[in-house]
Amino acid sequence: MKAWTSEEVRELRKKYHLTQRSLADLIGVTFRSVYYYERGLRVPARPTKMLLSRVERDLQEKKGGEKK
Repeated sequence: MKAWTSEEVRELRKKYHLTQRSLADLIGVTFRSVYYYERGLRVPARPTKMLLSRVERDLQEKKGGEKK
């Protein structure tokens, strides 16, 4: 499983043009939590890391599907 560092969380969000709030909604946390993750003030819990990985995979698949 990916470590989900602050940089990785921010990169995921920016790569898919998500706001902190929209990413928070996708992973079931508050937008403030995403803010803290991105600044390295908090580390996502294991279940949140799993959700981040799932969201990343789903967004990759969706993006790949749009190119066809």
